[in-house]
Amino acid sequence: MSDGITLFIETEDGVRRRTILPAVPLPPEMERGIAAENAIRAAAAIWGMPDFIFEPAHETSGSGVREVGDGILITSGTAVMIQSKSREQSGDLEERESNWLTKNITKGLKQGAGSIRFLSTRPVAMRNRRGRTVTIDGTTLTWISLVLVDHDKVPDGYMPPDTPSNAVVMLRRDWEFLFNQLRSARSVVSYLRRVTGENVALGTEPVRYHELALADLDVAPPSAPEWATQGATVSSVPLAPLDPAGTAATSAHFVLRTIQEDVALCSIPAEEELTRIELLSRLDSIPVASRSDLGERLQVYMSEAKTWSRRSLITSARIYLPIAGDEFDSPIVFMIASRLDEMAKMVFHARVELQHHDFFAIADMANVTTIGVLLTPGTTSGREWDTTFIAARGDLGLDGDYVDAIREQLTNTLRTQ
Repeated sequence: MSDGITLFIETEDGVRRRTILPAVPLPPEMERGIAAENAIRAAAAIWGMPDFIFEPAHETSGSGVREVGDGILITSGTAVMIQSKSREQSGDLEERESNWLTKNITKGLKQGAGSIRFLSTRPVAMRNRRGRTVTIDGTTLTWISLVLVDHDKVPDGYMPPDTPSNAVVMLRRDWEFLFNQLRSARSVVSYLRRVTGENVALGTEPVRYHELALADLDVAPPSAPEWATQGATVSSVPLAPLDPAGTAATSAHFVLRTIQEDVALCSIPAEEELTRIELLSRLDSIPVASRSDLGERLQVYMSEAKTWSRRSLITSARIYLPIAGDEFDSPIVFMIASRLDEMAKMVFHARVELQHHDFFAIADMANVTTIGVLLTPGTTSGREWDTTFIAARGDLGLDGDYVDAIREQLTNTLRTQ
């Protein structure tokens, strides 16, 4: 069961063939359990950003210091407590392997529950894969317990023991499949929320995923909300896309990831690190199936801005407004300008302020956060663009005359699509 598998998926367009790759090989010179834990955290860091995946926390007791969990994935108010269980040498006796699996999965679920209890009682300083230490308050998070099994010969049809309502059990291979498929930490966590407490045969997670992906295709799209402007387009995409992320336009798909990396690498005070992670998580709210379209549009705008030769400033914007969702679904303003100067900054700030003001007036959430991203032609060798970002939260208390004035000015100067 640890080998790759091939799925044949019936769709309206015919049968699709998908090959699910085996888990990445582990270095033979390293103890298997430790190597598997490293591989689990690496998969989340590569495709889901290293800022969201944390090394094990540590608990001090009378007998010393012990690790809490084998990794923690945190994004959008949800934390995934990871427990890894590795079989050093599996055999051909199915009953023996089934017994090992049941024993160790049960142990992993118990350990996960204990680790969640520990981290749900106090703030704890943890280090993420970006190498930064952040104090995480577990009392503010929704927790998922995840047991990842690293095993070469899972008996066909083996069913894990009953899991709690907040827990999921899967193979390490399937964890890597989800990150390769979605390439977004938030999307992986959203998928885990959908399947918690529902057991499937160990090793069949890709089957369950594609069943949900097919079901998502039949969901009726939402109607346009009353507050939508005349030029707005309502887009409905599946939570679990059938095709791997970026299949149609890989370069365009990774535009958002490049922006996220710019945000992740900029210099900010250490005490603001948690705010940075929140901003990255909000950017990650752009649905996976919408990212190629977003990237293509931003690439067009950037090409226009780079070739603009007049002295006047040209600006364009793409705005994402969530119709419904949780508190981490934010309005996001992507603006492109032909240069970065005081005029561009002024237009950018005004546009984000106006968008936040308008959305705050119609949203149900009292603490709306709006993200603004400004892209301008790169001034450093090797960079396509420079990235500037800001955020607005809650009621800005803008004066009515000021709002009317910037609305009039922006109507005449900014192209929004």
